[in-house]
Amino acid sequence: MTPDAGVVPERFVDASAPPGGDGSRARPFRSLAEAPAHGRLRLVSGIYPGGVLLEDVELVGGPAVVLAATPPATCIRSRGTVRLEQVQIQGGAAGVVVERGRTTLASVSLSGQRGPAVEVGAGAEVVVTGSTFQASVSSFPGMRVLPGGKADLGQVRFQGPFRRAVDATGPAALRLVGVQVQDAVTGLWLSGGAAHVESMEVRGGRGPGIYVAGGTLHLRDVRIGGHEYGLLTGEGARVDGRGLRSAGAERAGFALVKSKGTLEDVHVESAGPMGAVQLIASEVRIRGLEVEGGRSSGLVTRNAQVTLEGGTFRGPRATDPDEGDAVQIRGGGATLGGLRIQDCSGIGMLAADGASVTIARSTVSGAAVAGLAVETEATLTATEVSIERTAGPAVLATSRGRARLRSMTARTNRDGPLWAECSQGVDVEIDGWTGDVSPVRAPCVHGAWAITPRR
Repeated sequence: MTPDAGVVPERFVDASAPPGGDGSRARPFRSLAEAPAHGRLRLVSGIYPGGVLLEDVELVGGPAVVLAATPPATCIRSRGTVRLEQVQIQGGAAGVVVERGRTTLASVSLSGQRGPAVEVGAGAEVVVTGSTFQASVSSFPGMRVLPGGKADLGQVRFQGPFRRAVDATGPAALRLVGVQVQDAVTGLWLSGGAAHVESMEVRGGRGPGIYVAGGTLHLRDVRIGGHEYGLLTGEGARVDGRGLRSAGAERAGFALVKSKGTLEDVHVESAGPMGAVQLIASEVRIRGLEVEGGRSSGLVTRNAQVTLEGGTFRGPRATDPDEGDAVQIRGGGATLGGLRIQDCSGIGMLAADGASVTIARSTVSGAAVAGLAVETEATLTATEVSIERTAGPAVLATSRGRARLRSMTARTNRDGPLWAECSQGVDVEIDGWTGDVSPVRAPCVHGAWAITPRR
């Protein structure tokens, strides 16, 4: 019978077979070296020597099919169109090096390499699905993507002390979906290029969970537990993120440095001394930020431009009396709206160091120092802000700070509605005030306001 046109014949390989086979099921080849260079090869359970070059071939294994190599050899080098399915790749200076073409790894496990488990060369492409990368030694990446390379990972697990689970420099394309990283120093390290990340979980490492500089990163539904930073960016990064979670970061949940970003639905829990969200010399828009606890401040900016619409801050609570502000804006500018700040150990919202800050439609309750504060030549415009139960004044103005207070509400604040240090060159303008106590008139406090007594 003539074989159907277009059907690739399947050849069999069995490491325990006698030599001289023809590749049939009854007489399989003994090694990959005996098998044809192209086509479809089915491997019987066993251990096969690595150090091989695969080109335009499909390699199908099973539950106990192992390809093994020892350094300095690379276990597998691939060119053209290559597919590996259900095989274990053990050892080698690298597990798989994709030199050119497109290689697919399906249900593959890699372990024991003394270099990257997978390396993708310039112009080459790899697709990995349902696979596991296991680090046996530290300081090496799980996957390295060289400039111009492409990688698409779906439902992949990285386990062990990889230096970086995925290390990509200027990739032409990088996509991670359903990737889980446990105990790698860093989950994703992106330098230049672009990456799309969805449904990724990174836990147990000591470096930044995700890092990007000089590249574009699109994040959807990403969870990071522990790590030095949940997300850290460097100069020139652009970040578009939605559904981001960081818990227990040693320094900060999310830190953007000299970057641009749009973030939505961000939750940070129990962040370290650098704050829940830290923005330095960056331009960022955030919609929906929730901060729970933490050892320092909630949102901290330095010479940044930030727009925050909708935020809840419960805590933070710091042992240092100069820390624990829910929102701290130093330099730059900020537009804040729809904030709810509860029980922080510092100031509800601080504007300082020449910052220009607008806050509207917000509430502050239980702040230990003050509800709102402006100092050091900063300008604060507050509209429809309600402040209550502070251990200090509702509003504090010092050190040449300027405040414009409109339609404010203040009740049960221990040191009253307003503390303005006129001797320090402050200026406060009030237009509408509701509360239990009237702000005291002073040379630096002016405008018109009325009091609605507390009932």
